[in-house]
Amino acid sequence: MSFKIPGRDKHLPADIINLFHRLGKLERMSLQQGESLKEYEAIRNEHSDIAIEMPAGHGKTLVGGLIGEFNRLTKNWRVVYACATRQLAHQTYELLKSYGIHAVVLVGESDHFNAADYGKYARSAAIAVTTYSHIFNINSSFSDANQIIFDDAHAAEYSIYGFWSLSVSRKRNQGIFDALFATLGDAVAKHVQDKIIHGTYDPLTDGVDIVPQALWLPKEDDIRELLDAKVEGTNLYYSWSRIRSHLHACQIYISHSTIVIRPVLPPNLRHQPFGNAQERIYMTATIGSGGELERIFGVPYIHKISKFDSGANKVSGRRLILFPEDHFEPDELPNVLAGTIRMQPRVLVLCPSQSALDDMEETLKRVVPEYELFFAKDVEDNMTPFTSSSKGILLLAGRYEGIDLKDEDCRLQIFYDLPIAMGLPEQFLQDRLKATEILKNQLVTRVVQGLGRCTRGTQDYAAVLFLGRRVGEYLYKDEFRKMLPAEIDAEMTFGFSQIDYIKDLASWKEALQVFFEQNETWQAIEDYIISETDNKNADRTSNSANAVILEAVQHEIGYLYALWDEEWEKAHQHADKVLQAYGRNDKFKGYRAWWNYLIACIGVLQGDAKKATEYHNKSIQAAPYKLWLDKRVFDERLIENNVFPEPLELQINAILAKLESYGDRDKRFEKDWKRIWNGLRQKEADHYEPAFRDFGTFLGYQTERPTGKGTPDSVWQLASTWLVFELKTNIENAGGAIPLEDIRQTGFHDKWVKRNRNLGDDAEVTVVLICAKQHVEEYAAHATEGIFLLDPSVIEDMASRLEIILRTVLQKLKYSTYEEARLTLGKSLQEQALDFFNLQEIFRQTQLKDVL
Repeated sequence: MSFKIPGRDKHLPADIINLFHRLGKLERMSLQQGESLKEYEAIRNEHSDIAIEMPAGHGKTLVGGLIGEFNRLTKNWRVVYACATRQLAHQTYELLKSYGIHAVVLVGESDHFNAADYGKYARSAAIAVTTYSHIFNINSSFSDANQIIFDDAHAAEYSIYGFWSLSVSRKRNQGIFDALFATLGDAVAKHVQDKIIHGTYDPLTDGVDIVPQALWLPKEDDIRELLDAKVEGTNLYYSWSRIRSHLHACQIYISHSTIVIRPVLPPNLRHQPFGNAQERIYMTATIGSGGELERIFGVPYIHKISKFDSGANKVSGRRLILFPEDHFEPDELPNVLAGTIRMQPRVLVLCPSQSALDDMEETLKRVVPEYELFFAKDVEDNMTPFTSSSKGILLLAGRYEGIDLKDEDCRLQIFYDLPIAMGLPEQFLQDRLKATEILKNQLVTRVVQGLGRCTRGTQDYAAVLFLGRRVGEYLYKDEFRKMLPAEIDAEMTFGFSQIDYIKDLASWKEALQVFFEQNETWQAIEDYIISETDNKNADRTSNSANAVILEAVQHEIGYLYALWDEEWEKAHQHADKVLQAYGRNDKFKGYRAWWNYLIACIGVLQGDAKKATEYHNKSIQAAPYKLWLDKRVFDERLIENNVFPEPLELQINAILAKLESYGDRDKRFEKDWKRIWNGLRQKEADHYEPAFRDFGTFLGYQTERPTGKGTPDSVWQLASTWLVFELKTNIENAGGAIPLEDIRQTGFHDKWVKRNRNLGDDAEVTVVLICAKQHVEEYAAHATEGIFLLDPSVIEDMASRLEIILRTVLQKLKYSTYEEARLTLGKSLQEQALDFFNLQEIFRQTQLKDVL
């Protein structure tokens, strides 16, 4: 017979388990796989968005593939299986094929899709395996999909936010950045402008700021016209085209290096390929419980299926987790990093943002120049370029899931700063509003996911280093680690126990070698970690705030779509529900400030000045950091008792950021402060100068110790003022006169800082000579103009007073609230004459020309 009659001999499976047995490629499935599939079938008619948890090694591709194949066969659905990268798409395709599931792989340029394979998808003859970028694309080939299955769902975050965000990089899009910054003009707060213009951004203390919508909205047409003209023909065109007609639903975030325009959450349901699908399945190794998936995908509710108890380990294999910044002094870390990397042929480095990756790239090029650096674009199709290298480092930004490096592929992994905030909007919530309770759940998820990248099986193992200032804020705190799987907590606990034991590079490398060899010595440690895991299993806790967050997230999503559709009153109603959910719980104070601000923005859009002012006032009252809102949009009189003058607020914020980086690491603070105190009591420049620089950071200044001929010994900057120091502390005869050569050297520092820091001639620069000699001979009088003199004993006295303040505030941060710590710090600085204004007077108290 020359033709096949459709439908003849076609026997549809009764259910998904029946389909599995009919395919007959595997002998059995696990209990968790089977139970997850049964629950899916029981609830699928009630929910269009369903998340299924399958930790690494538990076969989530089989579960997702069976669901897709069952729907393709029984409902004639067009099914798309979306993966993070082309390499993972090919890997998934091969797996599905091995299970007996009909699939085609469609990656690369859509114009070059294999026509026959695309035809199989279009007529529901095969599942299409593709990448997230083909779903979140303005010309998607899958707009008619009935079902989308997201493999490693959390990994879609980067693609989704990129799709809905215009991100203008100062490094990569300098002309557009400069033009947009100029167009925003005075809508950007003055202290933020100064940071950007003068390049004085400090990643430790300077976070991401927001440009208040009330100030930039009058410039909306100018912004649109500028970007329409500038992004044409650039890689920014497509993301701009998604939001240009909905600027009213966006916020503008700004840092020294990037300007981002983005909706508060991604409105994916307004994107046809995503929104038109009848069912969306989110496969994940760690499902989360605080609304993370809802926020990532912009859907109000996702039904979650998990057959794993809360204490179950979600990551296979064994990790040796270490914290090098607690073992070594800052100036030792480059050598430690280089020595550690050279112990392994390949290293994986995970960074939370592109700017963090850029910083790490620069460091690695300097300390291990012989290693080849690989980036996401190099492993998009497959990992072979990296895994075949003999000296390779793979750097990835915002990727904590969807990377499989098993066994000898990679045995060393580095977390460069914690992924508490990926992208400017999250960084803003973290740095300015301290919305840590909202971000904590996704940090747990990202850490757990990231820790599984190099341990893909039960016998796999890898060393993991954590670096960055936020490590102390979270991983050192017992209440945070209790949210992690018990086994990871046990691994971290063992790592902490080594801090006081391993003190030099030799013992550090010896310990790592024991782990890499997995010998008898390590077996004793293995037994300890297993025992500690059992102990911690009995003490697991979930985040008690999750119920509140889940209640609020549905209204957050409702607000998003109402605002997108210009339904102002409906948006306000949803925002009110969000505020009600978060109540007056201090844990959510910063996030309440954010939602009061968003309601104020609705007032601006409605032209209701009274509403806008009312909610701007509520916002600034609730906010822990008082400079995040420009004072032009709220009534200063309402908060004058709780707000310090702007330079002092900047100083307070910088000191608190420094102290927060210690978390519960009391010993680390003691070590750092001891080094400063001992250095300030010595005369030698090699000890005094770095101690003086670090002392300035504890006073809230951004400090540096320039190198080279004719440079100042130290430069401090705060607000729009600059302090430039010449340090002459190695003095034998304090009763003698200050040499003319020293005075002349000091006199040029004003010009140096203005030239090298892009300052105008009228910039406020104070030049200070710190010297035990306290007089000048008459013949040197002509060189003394504009120079101030300070005895080193004054610095020692300041350090003594500051130490008491710092210890008090550290206890407030540990046992009280951020707001209490802030108020205590501000008042104490004023009482001890260490606030910005008193310090200016101290440094300018004695003019050199007056001690002739």
